Amino acid sequence: MSAHPHTIQIPQAERLIPGKYALTSIFLAVSILGIIASFFGAMYDRVQFAYSWFFAFYYFFTIALGGFFWVVIHYACDSNWTVLVRRVWENMIGLFLLFAVLFLPLLWPGTPDILWKYMSPSVQPTITHARDWLNSGCFYFRAFVYFTYFIIAGLYFRRSSVQQDIDGNPLLSRRMHDWSYPALVIFGTFVTFLGFDWLMGLDWRWFSSLFGAYNFAICAQAGMAAGIVLVAIFRSAGFLNGLNHEHYYLMGKLLFAFTIVWAYFAFGQYLLTWYANIPEEVIFYNDHNRGHWVYLSFALIVGKFMFPTIYLLAQDTKKSLRALTRIAVWILIMHGLELYWFIMPYAHPTIRPSLQDAVAFVTVGSILGYAYIRLAATASLIPTRDPRIVDCLTVTN
Repeated sequence: MSAHPHTIQIPQAERLIPGKYALTSIFLAVSILGIIASFFGAMYDRVQFAYSWFFAFYYFFTIALGGFFWVVIHYACDSNWTVLVRRVWENMIGLFLLFAVLFLPLLWPGTPDILWKYMSPSVQPTITHARDWLNSGCFYFRAFVYFTYFIIAGLYFRRSSVQQDIDGNPLLSRRMHDWSYPALVIFGTFVTFLGFDWLMGLDWRWFSSLFGAYNFAICAQAGMAAGIVLVAIFRSAGFLNGLNHEHYYLMGKLLFAFTIVWAYFAFGQYLLTWYANIPEEVIFYNDHNRGHWVYLSFALIVGKFMFPTIYLLAQDTKKSLRALTRIAVWILIMHGLELYWFIMPYAHPTIRPSLQDAVAFVTVGSILGYAYIRLAATASLIPTRDPRIVDCLTVTN
């Protein structure tokens, strides 16, 4: 709800100047060095490169998918409090074309067979129940469809929002509201199936009926955590000054909610697998809880569920940007730990950190960081002519 004072001061447009910040040059330099190092890493150990690059790619891609969800749900619900922070997520979803480019190293001849072993000619004859789905042609086609949709939809929502900064046309908000409903349905469908294809497909023998919901939960939680961290960075640089503890509290409540949602789906998936005890399902937990990997399982229970849940229970924590940023950074660390725990047992049966893991992560992160700053500089960080901006400025809980 919101209360309107007699005089509302609408914030002026806030624009980044990329050349003003050393971080832009650092990202660019690290990106170039990282690409060179990754090339030599691929020549040295192609298997490790494939898993390291996929881990880095999927980490940031899930954050962007989460950003897409929060933008589209804003329009579907006619939300007002998110107006001032929405552009932070809109700049994420403007990078889907770059994500498609970053996915290309995983399609280099011979690399898909390393990650998704069902594509190997030696494995194909053993697949009898789902050969029409588990083949390279269908995989490439579905990947093309996923990226095409998210590129087009991401550009549509961001460009429409930026266009409204120019002409203030309220019909743009109405159109985005109307399009948000099919966009959410397609988003849910594609997040489910790309999770099947890219993540669950690392072991084509494994089945889980809850995996689509689980994949959505990690995207939504990571997207909100990344949004909080970016808001804190922009605030420290002197931007987004219209935000106050009411906005932080709402972001904190959603971060808390999706921490519970993630735990619900993660535990539900484990519980149903344990209870049914079907060989095609238990194979995943047998592989991921053997040896030292089991310690990461316990670390996720404590670090991604118990600690954030207790931390976010207090209202004062959710109303403080500094306290909220700490737990958001922690959740992003746990997000990386979770994906590492999920992906790397397929690369090597024991925990064996590789320099290529760090190189790929820093390289992909630096490329996206540089592109994010450049894209954010093309428009105001605040949708100053959004019809709901007054309600956003005066929101109360």
